[in-house]
Amino acid sequence: MTQPLDRIEPARRQTLSEQVFDTLSEMLLSGALRPRDRLSLRDLSERLEVSMMPVREAVSRLAASGALQVSPKRAVMVPLMTAEEFADLTMVRMLNEGQAARLAAERAGKAEVAQIAALAERFEEVLDQAYGSAAAVAANKDLHFAVYRAARSPALMEVIGVLWLKAGPVINFDIGVDTGASESEDAERSRSHHSRAHHRLLCKALRARDGDTAARAIAEDIRVASELIRAHGGVETDDNRRRIIT
Repeated sequence: MTQPLDRIEPARRQTLSEQVFDTLSEMLLSGALRPRDRLSLRDLSERLEVSMMPVREAVSRLAASGALQVSPKRAVMVPLMTAEEFADLTMVRMLNEGQAARLAAERAGKAEVAQIAALAERFEEVLDQAYGSAAAVAANKDLHFAVYRAARSPALMEVIGVLWLKAGPVINFDIGVDTGASESEDAERSRSHHSRAHHRLLCKALRARDGDTAARAIAEDIRVASELIRAHGGVETDDNRRRIIT
């Protein structure tokens, strides 16, 4: 089985600590790192072909935001959230990401709206072809962050980025999770069904410059995903899934 560290490319950018930070951040955002995954500072240093100092600096930044956890023995782990912590994080995400969608409806240019619509279509195509894959996770993230960038609020974008660093290892769990529903039930209850509906509503709202509806579409997308995760993310299973919240 491929290990998370196998996906890391050697650092080539001018600021090494920023490169390590960007690499680890992307792994958290994309779900390549999951709750309880452990990282070795030495392995990171060797994989990225950098000294230990930039690795320590990057890990310290991520630990300060709550995205990583460093033990007294310097072991690094993706933290396991409680159900209460995840519910709180979900509420804050709904407020901030909903506001970003509202601003995007007011500020996005026609080209940006067209790009977001194309990304929504791409997400549906990936779900049809590779449901539950890393590609589906990436397509979902690309769509959401295109919306948030269109809000043109650097401060809000910074807040959302931190929220996703903490939520990424958990929220990507739900794309492709087996809910146990029958095929007919799943057509109405699955994360895939609701995500498609919310993304379509979002795109319609952006075209109409309807900020309230855009905010509601994003908030509901987050809420439904959260409910599915809370229902299934605390259960150990036999298909290589792990408990991701307590």
